[in-house]
Amino acid sequence: MFDDCYLRLGRGPFASCTPLTVQLLAGLYALPARDEPDLRGALDNCGEGTPWSASLAVAPEQTLQAVSAMLRQVMLATVDLNPASIRAEALEGGCRARYHLEALLDLWAANEAILPADLARLKHFLASEARDAVQPLKLIWDSNRPDLTPLERAVLERLEAHHGAIEAGDADATRLIGKRQAPAAPEATLAGHVQRFMLDPQAPCRPADDSFAVLSVRDNLSEGEAAAAIIQNWLAQDPTLKPADIGVILPADGAYAASLADAFAVVGLAASTLPAAATRRNVGAEAVLHFVECRRRPAPAMALASLYSSPVLCWPPEVGAALAAAVMGGDYAPRLIEGLSDRAKSLFHLIRSPAPATTAQLKDQLRRFRHLLSEDEVLKDDVVEAKAQLARLAGALGGAADAAEPDFDKAIRFAAAYQPIAARRGAYLLGGVRVMLAHEAPDRSYRKLLVLGFNDGAYPCAPSGNPFFLDSEVALIREQTGLTLPSMASQLDRALALFIRQLRCASEQIVLLLSERDRSGGALAPSSSLPLMARLVERVAAPDDLVVPMVRGAGTIWDRLVAWRARPEFKAIEAPDLPPHLEFGIDLLGLRRKEDGSLRPQSPSRLETLLVSPLAWLLGELGARQVSWAPETLDVMLRGSLAHEVFEQLFPPGSDYPDHDAIAALVPDLLMERIRAIAPFLQSPAWLVERRTLESEIVKAARHWSQVLSALGAEIVGNEFWLSGEIFGHPVHGKADCLLRLADGQAVVIDYKKSSSGGRRKRLRAGWDLQVDLYRRMNVRLDEDSGEPVRRIAAALATNRLPGVAYHMLNDGGVLVNGLAEIESDHLEVIDGDIAEQAVAQIEARFAALRAGRLTINTTADADFFTKKASLGTYALQDSPLIAAFLREDDAPSVILAEEV
Repeated sequence: MFDDCYLRLGRGPFASCTPLTVQLLAGLYALPARDEPDLRGALDNCGEGTPWSASLAVAPEQTLQAVSAMLRQVMLATVDLNPASIRAEALEGGCRARYHLEALLDLWAANEAILPADLARLKHFLASEARDAVQPLKLIWDSNRPDLTPLERAVLERLEAHHGAIEAGDADATRLIGKRQAPAAPEATLAGHVQRFMLDPQAPCRPADDSFAVLSVRDNLSEGEAAAAIIQNWLAQDPTLKPADIGVILPADGAYAASLADAFAVVGLAASTLPAAATRRNVGAEAVLHFVECRRRPAPAMALASLYSSPVLCWPPEVGAALAAAVMGGDYAPRLIEGLSDRAKSLFHLIRSPAPATTAQLKDQLRRFRHLLSEDEVLKDDVVEAKAQLARLAGALGGAADAAEPDFDKAIRFAAAYQPIAARRGAYLLGGVRVMLAHEAPDRSYRKLLVLGFNDGAYPCAPSGNPFFLDSEVALIREQTGLTLPSMASQLDRALALFIRQLRCASEQIVLLLSERDRSGGALAPSSSLPLMARLVERVAAPDDLVVPMVRGAGTIWDRLVAWRARPEFKAIEAPDLPPHLEFGIDLLGLRRKEDGSLRPQSPSRLETLLVSPLAWLLGELGARQVSWAPETLDVMLRGSLAHEVFEQLFPPGSDYPDHDAIAALVPDLLMERIRAIAPFLQSPAWLVERRTLESEIVKAARHWSQVLSALGAEIVGNEFWLSGEIFGHPVHGKADCLLRLADGQAVVIDYKKSSSGGRRKRLRAGWDLQVDLYRRMNVRLDEDSGEPVRRIAAALATNRLPGVAYHMLNDGGVLVNGLAEIESDHLEVIDGDIAEQAVAQIEARFAALRAGRLTINTTADADFFTKKASLGTYALQDSPLIAAFLREDDAPSVILAEEV
């Protein structure tokens, strides 16, 4: 408020001039202070008949901001801050403008305390007398300004009536008002011509010169770099030019301030009042949002992971990171929770507790969450913000009945409407380049001016929308009631006037910089004020012709603004030659060990990774696997896990199998039970089609499996059992899906695969399958705690005959078996020969290299070899960007075939 208005305080040679502010006026008149009012309570008490009642229920924070902003505009449009002075009844009854205006006036009249703190002080001032001022003063202002609000004008006129105003010819008035509003550049230059005639459609054209230029670069990062280069060159070319003689104007977007700060730091320029980036995120309010999101089931994995890793929770950061990694890997109940402290364990169980059934339960969970925040003194501010947000959220839920179902949508919207931590302005440096924001008027003149972000939507800034009144209604209200509210047109006029004021502060040169593209590569348009400038320049047929893209050595103004460096000689970068192996000098196979020092076993999945990529295997051994944070999806792995677990429940040990009708009746409930346990996101309505499809696939596969078991006369001995043993002197273990005993007594280890038979058949015949062959080499893990089911499985395998192995391919029902006695069945496909010959030979070679500390590097031929020759999946090659970075250019694969061993 009161821009370009000043007070001369004191008398004689010690008098000083200072900008007029509400705070200064309050000090001079000893006006009482008060806290900012809470408009929320007043809105909640308005009832259902107001224009904003429906919006308040859907978006409370946004509605609060809109009503507060409009109510302030109404207050500023009065001369006495009295709602009774506005004659809303002059408007036609029942019209939209009257309905909205009366609602605002009724809100104001019923709640006098909602007057903003600064306006409340002005109301006290309007009731004061000249003798109330604590020292002599004189007002300096332009009484002919059209942009003052009625309230501002009333305050200024009363100040003038109290103490008088300084005449326009006074030296202080000339310096503070006349000179600052007048064009600073000579009229003979293009910059001076633009400053004077930008809004004059009849103004003549003037030849282009270097005093005014519109330049374009790729993006806002380049704008910061270009600005630093131009300023650096200006200072180098003119010894009389000081950094303080240069002004820079930035959009309020923090990206511009960040890019300019980085560029200035590189070249050693000092910036005065440069906006800094926010010192921290509002992690307290973020944690509250994620907690509320996780109250509704199913809880999104990314929301859970974000909540677990929040620093404001009561567990150490490493625990939060481990929990987040676990949930992104699909593990919702990791083992590490067993070692948590009582307080941390309470927090975990609260987060994973069932969704609240009532509003009262939701409030109780919010209260419990409040008591489980961090007690670290370093995080005190963030914890305070989290508690404040919880209090605001509890208040927002206060209107709902405790027994009612929670309104999760409302709670999440409210929790998401928190304020980010505000960025702070940098320090004022007397000798630094002065940085201003696009909404600020310059407080003095500069020799050089740089304007960044000269793109559409800025210079002038786009008018803010008015959710209460159309421009036609604003005009109607002004005509019928005398109340002058800001319209879209008046906002645009003020923004244009501000931009011209900013341009007028430069006395020598003005450079406008714009971006051609945004950060994602999308094209950007210049500012809407470009045509107003282009029409003033000779030989500019279209506005875009005024823009000079960054071109080097073409004789453009760029060559005079930037001191180009000599072009370096670029040579083609050659990729370094990678050796076939990396030598580490330690036993890589022994990296993972138990607490007693013994080797941790390898699993079939780890060994399959080792087959394809030793580097991917090593990253896994070191715990350095890439964990992608991405929305949950029903991928192949999850489909397989759900199908496996349903099969385990559907086919328990024994020789009785469910028939087709029983399978169709049981599968939906069994599947939903497993979904709730390991994939809760699939419970949401959005996944209905995928759930039904998976359910249908499992029913079809289960019916076929029931037929196979019946035809073979097979007995299910056990499901999901652990096997252990060793291969080439290293321990291995794995969990098999099912163990069958055929009519002739031979055992068959079954592994379910949620895929079709084609690829697996090729792998078996090529001798590159490893998993079920490893099962055949291992024994059932037995200890003192082993129950009867495990002992039955061990007894079934403890025969002189090697067990057979089989894959049950769930997508097409194929059963691929190996190692059985002669058996004829239409339901089985026998694969003869050694199904793991190549894979085992390769594992032996990999083990030997790892024990010698040698890591084999993948070649560019590996993906093609493993896909076509071995029919192995090459997921390991995509496990990490490091795999691709260390691919060795070679036409030969990195494997050692069995015949070479």
